[in-house]
Amino acid sequence: MLIAIVPYGAACVAITHVPGDAADDVETLRYGFTAAAIISGAVSMWWRHRFLALEGSTLSLNELRGHAVWVWALSEAVAICGLVLAVLTHAANEFVPFALAAGALMILHRPANLPFARLRDPIG
Repeated sequence: MLIAIVPYGAACVAITHVPGDAADDVETLRYGFTAAAIISGAVSMWWRHRFLALEGSTLSLNELRGHAVWVWALSEAVAICGLVLAVLTHAANEFVPFALAAGALMILHRPANLPFARLRDPIG
């Protein structure tokens, strides 16, 4: 999923160089998409802490997969907020902080950090 940020950036550059009118109120858009990205990132952290960091509990493989998909999707939503903002403002540089934040979240939520030791024994 981390690699998805690269095509988002390429799409930003390609789309923002297309002639057209940029959005009028760039500051309002920037604040709105920044708030949405912060909320998405915070929810991904909360979700990980709430469901994947509970000591002493066990998870089935399907539960682990489901929770992992949620935290990765919320992390990717940060990059998507930046992509949409860059497209609306016709400024590819608007995408950069969102891409960096999404990349950091995806590294934090990488599969190697998942609690595989807490998986239930499928037989027992």
